[in-house]
Amino acid sequence: MKFLSRAADLILSHLREARERPLVRRTLAIGHWTLLAAIVALLFYRLTQIGWGEVIRSIPASPWFFLFFILRYLTLPLSEGAIYEIIWDRPLARHFPAFIRKRVYNNAVAGYSGEGFLALWARRALGLSGKAALISIKDNNILSSLAANISTVLIVAALAATGGLQKAIAIHPGSAALVAFSTVIAAAMAVAVIFFGKRLITLPRAKVFRVVSIHAARQVVTLVLFAAMYASALPNASLGAILLFIGLQLVISRVPFLPNQDLVYMTAALSIASVINSPPEVVAGMLVAEAGLSQLLSVALFFATAHLARRTGAPNPLKPPGVAQVGTP
Repeated sequence: MKFLSRAADLILSHLREARERPLVRRTLAIGHWTLLAAIVALLFYRLTQIGWGEVIRSIPASPWFFLFFILRYLTLPLSEGAIYEIIWDRPLARHFPAFIRKRVYNNAVAGYSGEGFLALWARRALGLSGKAALISIKDNNILSSLAANISTVLIVAALAATGGLQKAIAIHPGSAALVAFSTVIAAAMAVAVIFFGKRLITLPRAKVFRVVSIHAARQVVTLVLFAAMYASALPNASLGAILLFIGLQLVISRVPFLPNQDLVYMTAALSIASVINSPPEVVAGMLVAEAGLSQLLSVALFFATAHLARRTGAPNPLKPPGVAQVGTP
């Protein structure tokens, strides 16, 4: 184990050094925006095929759809505020905007960019040392990924058992590799945390159980809200069809460093609309409403919490890595 730990540290050290090289930073930035442009172009093409007029007319009219969406959006920052109160042993209710901004970074830009922001914010706003902030965020991420990975494996297994997964893969055979990759990674990570958690996590056992409990409860609440939101927009869809959407989003969420998970999910979800017992324009209208709400809410909350970035010197999520930022370094 010590050899593996030293090897992992050496690899991470070389990756960090490479990441700081100007050429690598520019290449990553170009790749980030190129991938995002490709996703947007593909999404635009698919919506054009369906018909923009039909899509717009099919946007959900039920107020429950929008209520469930907002509740689902807020579930993560609310739960993380409670979790970091446990980890950092201090009240954080008045710092709720920081957890909102962290969510904006992760969802609207790339996975884990929010963790970098939170580490800087905790150091400046709460007086934590950089090391303490990073270690606590690392511990929480490991426990959060445990709950998410278990949820992913269970949902994918349920879809495979009911035949829903096979129908989706039959439409785009190439997606089988993505599902297999994400599921194997999720299962392997869950097993690793269960068996080697003591070596990976520095939190006291009592805090670990409390944090895991909150993450597990959040997963259940999020999945219930997701199902309720889609059921309000697609009243003719079966539970299996709704689980297919949930499983797809969980699989995509397991792929790190995607440029914009919401748009990636929407693009992929449009591909499986044909296996849902609803007209494709209705499915597209629902997905457009969901993605549009997510982007509008993210932009609004980004500007509403801009003062946090100025205070922490956190990177601007609307700019790619390597671009000069405004703020204190």
